[in-house]
Amino acid sequence: MPTYEYRCSDCDTDFELEATVAEYEEGIDETCPECDSQQTTRRLGSVMISMGDASPDGPQGGCCTPGGGCC
Repeated sequence: MPTYEYRCSDCDTDFELEATVAEYEEGIDETCPECDSQQTTRRLGSVMISMGDASPDGPQGGCCTPGGGCC
């Protein structure tokens, strides 16, 4: 489930909310858990990217070739 990161403009508290994409699109309660303010802004958080079923024995490093050349 995605995690959305926020910061409260009133008390500078950082907090996270978990919601499905559908729940987020419908609107989630972005109220600060510390001071109950609704003056919050969404922050850019970290993103995890899955490469699928990568073989540990297969080539690594994106577009680089086994001989050391890169795109």
